Amino acid sequence: MEKFASIELRLNITVKKGDKESLLSIFNAAERFKHMEVLANADEGTNIKVVLEELGEADLKLGDDMEKGQKKTIMTLFWYSERSKPIEMKRDIEAKKSVTLTLWKT
Repeated sequence: MEKFASIELRLNITVKKGDKESLLSIFNAAERFKHMEVLANADEGTNIKVVLEELGEADLKLGDDMEKGQKKTIMTLFWYSERSKPIEMKRDIEAKKSVTLTLWKT
């Protein structure tokens, strides 16, 4: 796997182990629109492993071609259907805590 992007974001809600939440439900609009640098070229439809620091992970498909060095957000990386996919939470964490979101090109 090749690291694709990484950013620290603050949770909008409190989550409990076993909850199924999406990138849209756990981060508010301000967090979802924070820019992160793309670290590798990738074509539309490329599988990206989204890892929420100790919370869970999901495989999502890119919504567009990406070039190394571009600044992108959760909202510009993935189509709605991808960013709304449920991710099972692996532990409890309070709202307003920051987590690292790491994207891996698979």
